Amino acid sequence: MTSRSPNNPEARAFPWLLTVMGVGHFALVTAMGKLRWEHTAGDLLLVGLAWAGPAPRRFLRGVFPIWLTGILLDTQWLWLGLRGGIHTGDLWELERALFPAPGGTTWPAWFETRTHAVLDFFCGLSYAAYLYEVLLLSVLLFFRKHPRFELMAWAFLGLNVLGLVTYVLYPAAPPWYVLKYGPGPADLAAPASQAGTARFDALLGIHYFASFYSRNPNVFGAMPSLHAAYPTLVVWQVWSMGRAWRVGSVAFAALVCFSAIYLQHHYILDVAAGVLFALVACAAAEYAFARRESPAPASVTLLPGDDSRA
Repeated sequence: MTSRSPNNPEARAFPWLLTVMGVGHFALVTAMGKLRWEHTAGDLLLVGLAWAGPAPRRFLRGVFPIWLTGILLDTQWLWLGLRGGIHTGDLWELERALFPAPGGTTWPAWFETRTHAVLDFFCGLSYAAYLYEVLLLSVLLFFRKHPRFELMAWAFLGLNVLGLVTYVLYPAAPPWYVLKYGPGPADLAAPASQAGTARFDALLGIHYFASFYSRNPNVFGAMPSLHAAYPTLVVWQVWSMGRAWRVGSVAFAALVCFSAIYLQHHYILDVAAGVLFALVACAAAEYAFARRESPAPASVTLLPGDDSRA
């Protein structure tokens, strides 16, 4: 493994790299008129911790991929113009053919008229907590000095890159969009919607999801469901930590997957794709880290006349 002592060129270059990226991101969102307080806080924290000493830098090595993921998701407006034809009715029909709900409709449409306050609460709560689960696990792994700290962060970045590439190659309307606008040509001016999560906000008298989805630049990003993907990634990462971790993480992942459909944000196909993408990203990260950690084969210098070359 490469040494990361203060005298190592890689260790010396790391703070400068983070400084350039933090300042560059701040300059970009400022120039585009999209600066928000969380941009300032995140970029300042990144640069400040980069110069705060070895322990903060060790933390940043793990969370840097998560920060980079946030930048990629937040700047989707940069590449939305590269998308191909947006899928609306065809995905709806495929879902209905493969997973028909009673009455021959899709399950998100079936749940639209069959809601309950208890389901609204627990589904909304899980839908709000799906990202915080990843962040809290990252912090826990850091303080435990667990070897999966960096691995999980890079798997998380890889998962989101897979999702963003799919959003460009296969932009798809969520069920709430088809229920509201129909299966015809996509309305690119359609604003993001809370869909079923509006019931959670109303139940608690808050505006959490209203604020969250008002900042969503990509209405047509149903496939895959990253809401389903993130808890699946957590299941993979905690599987070796004991039965309690397995049961808890699987239960939460199942609730989020159900919530994605119940709240009309995703089809079953989107959820299945999200689970698959998470498994692929985790397997790829495991492979990459195993290659990085494996020692290089020792080189052998043969002396003149040495007959051990056979």
